[in-house]
Amino acid sequence: MCISLTSFEHRIRKLFAERLNPAVCYHNLDHTLSIVDKVNEIGEYHQLDKEQLENLFFAGWLHDVGYWEGIAIEHEERGANFAQDFLMEFGLPEARIEVICSAIRATKVPQKPRNLMESIICDADLYHLSSDQFYEQTLLLKQEFEQLNNQSVDLLGWLRNSEKFMKSHHYHSPYALKFLQPGKDENFQYLLSKIDELAKASL
Repeated sequence: MCISLTSFEHRIRKLFAERLNPAVCYHNLDHTLSIVDKVNEIGEYHQLDKEQLENLFFAGWLHDVGYWEGIAIEHEERGANFAQDFLMEFGLPEARIEVICSAIRATKVPQKPRNLMESIICDADLYHLSSDQFYEQTLLLKQEFEQLNNQSVDLLGWLRNSEKFMKSHHYHSPYALKFLQPGKDENFQYLLSKIDELAKASL
């Protein structure tokens, strides 16, 4: 291993503090930390080797750095480009950098992962769809969108768009299909109940 995970994390945390637009309240350090944790959990479940787990560690940390300036469009490509240069500074081999950058690009919606590593980071990135914090995270995404676009969004309309997104989304890894899908199914039913409640209240 030619790169210290500790020194890498120290540097990337410092960059988050310096560069992240304060209006980015969802795709921030908290989200990133949860993804780093989740890719490791899923990677270990699938018995990935040390190098693969390290690649997921780097991809998890860097997958949303393209959001730092508060621009959502093409943030995956910006993140991959940043990762390319940043990881080269640490002396990571080009072949590994390419694997990591491909994983970052794979998180673009609609997700189309090509291998297990890409499937893992895609599933980790949308882990919140299955979590007990799903509705709070949905509202946080709404807040971020409003802050970055300087516009107010109708809650009912936002939730209906969330419904469409959840219908079109699919988990990919065996881990996610086994452990995350049940929670997502429950959250989808809760989302439908909130939409029904708001729709009736607006009549």
